[in-house]
Amino acid sequence: MNDATTRPILSRRTFLIVLVALCALRLALNAIVPLMDPSEARYALICKIMAGSGNYLEPKLIHEGVLMNFEGKPPLCFQAGAVACKLLGVNLFAVRLPSFLFAAGLLAVMYGALRRVKGEAAAQLAVLLTASSVVFFLYAGMCMTDMALAFCVCSGVFCYMLFDHEEKKLGRKLASVGFFASLALGMLVKGPVALVLAGLPVFLFVLLGNRWSRLKDHAWIAGTAVFLLIAAPWYVLMQRANPDFLYYFFVNENFKRFLFKDYGDQYGAGREFFRGMALVWFLISSLPPLLFVAFPLFDREARRKLAGVWRKRSLADDLPLLGVVTITLFWCLTSRVLITYVLPAVPFLGAWLGIRLTEWNTADGAGFHRAVRAGLPVVWCVTAAVFAAFPFMAERWIDKMPGEFFAKAAETAPEGQFYFYRRVPYSAYYYLGDRVIPHAKEDAEPSEAASLGHYLIGTKHDLKRHPPVRERRLLLENGVWALYAPAGEP
Repeated sequence: MNDATTRPILSRRTFLIVLVALCALRLALNAIVPLMDPSEARYALICKIMAGSGNYLEPKLIHEGVLMNFEGKPPLCFQAGAVACKLLGVNLFAVRLPSFLFAAGLLAVMYGALRRVKGEAAAQLAVLLTASSVVFFLYAGMCMTDMALAFCVCSGVFCYMLFDHEEKKLGRKLASVGFFASLALGMLVKGPVALVLAGLPVFLFVLLGNRWSRLKDHAWIAGTAVFLLIAAPWYVLMQRANPDFLYYFFVNENFKRFLFKDYGDQYGAGREFFRGMALVWFLISSLPPLLFVAFPLFDREARRKLAGVWRKRSLADDLPLLGVVTITLFWCLTSRVLITYVLPAVPFLGAWLGIRLTEWNTADGAGFHRAVRAGLPVVWCVTAAVFAAFPFMAERWIDKMPGEFFAKAAETAPEGQFYFYRRVPYSAYYYLGDRVIPHAKEDAEPSEAASLGHYLIGTKHDLKRHPPVRERRLLLENGVWALYAPAGEP
């Protein structure tokens, strides 16, 4: 398949305009939407502390009132966020910029690989479908590690797609080195889970397609050297500085956490669902691109011809589909799974749909465009409804977020320190800095006694169950949080 036999849905210029518009919208939201507790605020706090301390080896955070090493994740995302804070200042845009760049890089790698292997039409459609996924769009602008992991996993698999496609030895060697480099970056983003998520689809692709003979063309020496040069130094230096690090990270964080409820987590327990929840998360995260699977149902002749196109394909020849299946099924094995875990499957779904729909276009261009025209109004209606409701939802949602409240609290009480009733959220340390009096989670009476001479912040739920004994003047409140003046202050 090549550009001569397929017709892209959009011109190159329109394609770029749509992508630039999506990127501009995402960057604008990055600068105005407050941090979300607990994960995003925790990671933003790590970036802020790293930028301020200059210690780029050991990620640190304030947990239960204590400044401590954060050994749950490798440092690449935090280092990138800290560098952005150094260059742009400590702000929401800076700490979220690395996730946006990883998302843009993923789309660029996807476009380049698919354009070379499957043609311009498939590459354009895959990129647009992926970029329009609601979950992909959301996490392209959040201070978290998941988009970086998706970049590493997907880049590795797309590099392997190029490796399998290239006929020239040099091209194969370069693609192979790219595969190893992607895995190494994944080790610095989240650890060995990157090797599993990228390795499973590649292994099955080789196994089912009996491609063992091609493995001899891998750049085994150069690739291994690149992998070790990128990934190994930080682990060695971190272990030397913290003798218990390797055991905790590899055993507790990457093995026990997915098997046992109490696995020795130092930073708060993860959420429990049920085994198989990953499938639900995948279906949600794949909207609206997943609707394109149903488009052929709108045209009888298209259904017949599309079935013929797909019948000629097998799972053994379909690396993107293997990525979708293996990642989703892998996370179905554990009950401790979040929607972000299946994020790497979203670009693979976009690539699979881009390739399949383009093949259908090649077989029957008229049917393709009839089905797309019939199905697009469904997406338009859903999208219009979401955008129409967004201003009203966003106003209520943002107003209840702790970050927005803490920013207003700093303006309302420009002097003095803040004591949090019972517990301190991560976003408080980010927004209020050293004006927060750190303390571990405690009962109501110790909080009341310790906070007399300071501004008191707490959730309305806590303050209603355990109201302060001494009368305080209410300074600020929203749907969730309340700020009180020091006891006795007029």
